[in-house]
Amino acid sequence: MKRFLPSGLMIFAGVLGIAAATAHADEDVTRNRKKFDLREAILRRFFKEHQCPAERYAGIFVAEADTYNLDWRLLPSLSIVESGGGKYARGNNLFGWANGKTTFGSITEAVHHVAETLSLGKHTREKTWRPSF
Repeated sequence: MKRFLPSGLMIFAGVLGIAAATAHADEDVTRNRKKFDLREAILRRFFKEHQCPAERYAGIFVAEADTYNLDWRLLPSLSIVESGGGKYARGNNLFGWANGKTTFGSITEAVHHVAETLSLGKHTREKTWRPSF
């Protein structure tokens, strides 16, 4: 009879595979960010076609929308309406926040602040953000 397990190598490989699978079983795979997010690519392309400085921040827009459970198109839409996607922004205020009087330390800070306020603020907490198209 042929030996299918030469020198126990196959048994060792099987045990090692089971141990590796068990070690990763309690990881939350939903928390791992995808390497390529189609939404980010779509947003980056849109900003690029309209020559918007916000193009570099497409990933931030998507990440903050996911963090605060907002539609991923809401924040970029606000930035387009209020500052042309950053073309006319002053003080890193892409959103015209507080009638354009607020200044932010960075665009990332601005996106975070607006996303958090839209999600958790008392005026918008109960609202459902749905696109009209």
